[in-house]
Amino acid sequence: MSNNFAVQEFARGWRTLIAASIGNGTGLSGLAFYTFGVFVLPLTTAFGWSRGEVSIAASFLIVGTAITAPVIGTIIDRFGARRVGISSMLALAVGYAALTQLDGRIATFYASWLLLSLIGGGTTPVVWTRTVNLWFDRGRGLALGLALAGSGVAGVFAPIATTHIIGNYGWQAGYLAIGIFIALIAVPLIALLLEDKPPLALTDAMTPTTSAPAELPGLTLRASLVTVEFWKIGAGFFLVSAVVAALIINLIPLLVDRGLDRTQAAQIAGAMGIAVLIGRVGIGFLLDRFSGPSVARALLALCAVGCFTLTLPDLSPLAMVACTLSLGLAAAAEVDLVAFLTSRFFGMRAYGKIYGWQLTIFYVGAALGPLGAGLAFDHFQSYVPTLYFAAASMAFGALVTGSLGKPRAFEN
Repeated sequence: MSNNFAVQEFARGWRTLIAASIGNGTGLSGLAFYTFGVFVLPLTTAFGWSRGEVSIAASFLIVGTAITAPVIGTIIDRFGARRVGISSMLALAVGYAALTQLDGRIATFYASWLLLSLIGGGTTPVVWTRTVNLWFDRGRGLALGLALAGSGVAGVFAPIATTHIIGNYGWQAGYLAIGIFIALIAVPLIALLLEDKPPLALTDAMTPTTSAPAELPGLTLRASLVTVEFWKIGAGFFLVSAVVAALIINLIPLLVDRGLDRTQAAQIAGAMGIAVLIGRVGIGFLLDRFSGPSVARALLALCAVGCFTLTLPDLSPLAMVACTLSLGLAAAAEVDLVAFLTSRFFGMRAYGKIYGWQLTIFYVGAALGPLGAGLAFDHFQSYVPTLYFAAASMAFGALVTGSLGKPRAFEN
């Protein structure tokens, strides 16, 4: 019977699921994040900035996202995701076009990314996951995985395509191409497919009921803040987000330093995107069948091993691919698990607010990660210390998230 409900959810919600996947893939968590590292070396060549200086801009991107997440969550709890998401996507496209006018001042570069994160705050998972959670219950894990797999698609194709555009036409063309793609492809598809919530919610007895936000079950933000689960989720993924952000942003320069050329490094970065893509679908499937804490513990422990292995000398390209895939699986798990655990432990009554604050904690960690990695590289002229810290942080995350208990039971 449970499988029948899940099938019905996918039959009625596939359009919104596709829209959410497109939004996640082309928003700040997709194209912006996975293509940032492609511009590091071209910008250092163009303006004479250090790698650390360029990488710090990613922290401004994430800080702005952290600031906007609770605000966006509150807005969509009241007004829905459609208008917020589409408006923010259009603003993000304009912001990318504006990046072509960089003048060589590092302060302007930082301010541009901070502004981009503020105007693009409505393109983050807090928007897309709320819509998916309202459409899906029995198949929620898989649905979230499919929706958030959009960033995996971006991770597979965007680094290679952007590297090709930059190599042939320059870094300005790379930024402009991203903006055009968002405006002319992503926005029209989201406008066509996305619906804020289903017209009817199916109960276990197959009785139609309205799904007005005021009637959604769950805890308030105030009630969630006094639970140990809220802070375990926040603490567990704080360091995880820092590691994933730091390594993804610096992955191509890191691999180049290990002896690969830029094309090989971009191809391996694309392999990580494949891991994110497959991992999100697979992890979503597992979340509908096993406990979220158990899934998190296994994936984060695997990534800890991968990060430590990258510190070893004379690694073969195949070993680098394997380590990168473990990072991709962790990247696939992080946002998905935070969204899934938030909906299960706290319900949907104030999901936007609660998840918004969880994302703020998450993004603060993600903001500190590239900053720390950039400064560490400038000091040590090596990524090895960052990799040691990454391995320890992933192990800590596995222990904390693995200690979460059984989620609360809320009415569907």
